[in-house]
Amino acid sequence: MFIKWITGQRDNRVYLALQTANKYQISGGLMTFQFGSFEQEIDVQIVSDFPEDRIGLPLHWTSHLAIPDISYELKKVNNTLKLGPVIAFIVFSKLNEMTPSKLNSYKGYFYEYAKINGFIYLCAWNTIDTKRKQIKGYYYDCYEKDDSKRWKFGMFPYPNSAYNRTAMPRAVFYDLVDTIGDCVFNSYSNGSFNKWELWKRLSPVEELYRHLPATEQLTDLPSLDNMLRAHQSVYLKPSGGTLSKGIMKVMKSPTGYLITYPERKKGKGPVLRHLDRKESIDQWFNKLKSKKYLAQQAITMNRYKNKPIDFRVIMQKNGAGQWECPGIFGKFGKSGNIITNFTRNGFIRSGIDTLKIAFNMNDQQALKKIEELKKIAFRICQVFGEYGNYGDLGMDLMVDQDENIWILEVNTLDTYHRFPLHMGDRTLYKKIVTSPFRYAKYLAGFTSL
Repeated sequence: MFIKWITGQRDNRVYLALQTANKYQISGGLMTFQFGSFEQEIDVQIVSDFPEDRIGLPLHWTSHLAIPDISYELKKVNNTLKLGPVIAFIVFSKLNEMTPSKLNSYKGYFYEYAKINGFIYLCAWNTIDTKRKQIKGYYYDCYEKDDSKRWKFGMFPYPNSAYNRTAMPRAVFYDLVDTIGDCVFNSYSNGSFNKWELWKRLSPVEELYRHLPATEQLTDLPSLDNMLRAHQSVYLKPSGGTLSKGIMKVMKSPTGYLITYPERKKGKGPVLRHLDRKESIDQWFNKLKSKKYLAQQAITMNRYKNKPIDFRVIMQKNGAGQWECPGIFGKFGKSGNIITNFTRNGFIRSGIDTLKIAFNMNDQQALKKIEELKKIAFRICQVFGEYGNYGDLGMDLMVDQDENIWILEVNTLDTYHRFPLHMGDRTLYKKIVTSPFRYAKYLAGFTSL
């Protein structure tokens, strides 16, 4: 259903073809029109010679609101006509971050735009006007022939549903939810999901507890010493950190602490530091305490050619609102390092190939372990569902030398989707980046794909 703009009138008459009216059982007359959160009382005119694939809307509406002329679905609910879906993709914090190059980095998410048969716009959380219920942003016009002109700016209504990938303020998030209902995912999280909150969320679940490394808040040196007595070595991690930033491995020495930092300068390898003076130990610990660090049991990570390995499990909801696992990927870090930052002399393989290469499993054994990883990931999704609306999660799990599975992290905002591209699998990449919009369409109440 496309739009035909009706000029020369100042009232709110909307035009439909007779065939369209019959299809949706519309008899004409006074109704309510909805486009996202925009709502207007209308007078429906049924015209026998009006184009069947068009809805006629008053042009004067565009003076205060952008309604792009693209393909939509039409729904009749009681006495309301709904044109949509309208979906907000919240990926920026500030309007000035939305440069052409950064907008273009999200073009891949529009591979199935025609199948969505609705309207998706990109925006920053600071452009969300909670008083007027409007949002400034850009939409991708896939019907525009000139590729350089496809990103178009506008003022849009609050959407039917929203896919959030920012740490927006709590007040803004809940204003969206209050206005459009529980149709905003991923649910409010202050930054990438807090590791201590993750522990508190998952540890009460019996079938997940045994897969969690022992974790404690780093409150004082005795708490660190207690962890080291119990586990010999621990990882210290910022509670709210992302991308392995700030992680270090700590062991007790006869006179102090032996600390291993990940590689800082390319080619230099991990950095080893021995603290044995009280003054330097106190100074080091006070910095950690101010950044709210956690102490976590160090699990013996399996290695391949001395490269550390863990797994990224991508979990997404589909067009029917059900969790699916489109991909599991093995992350191989740099040789000798303590983190799996594959962008520095590491590489990516499929989960199956990783288990066969690094764990010497045959096909049957690898498939069985993949199913175990999926089972744990699915249970994590169920737990997260008790705390909010989530539709796109990236989980970091580890398989140790004894083939036990450990839960390392659950990413709610930093849900990196480009793993398939590192393996040359563009088909899987397209499936992963478009899946959240199938779920968004389901939330919006329109026909699923």
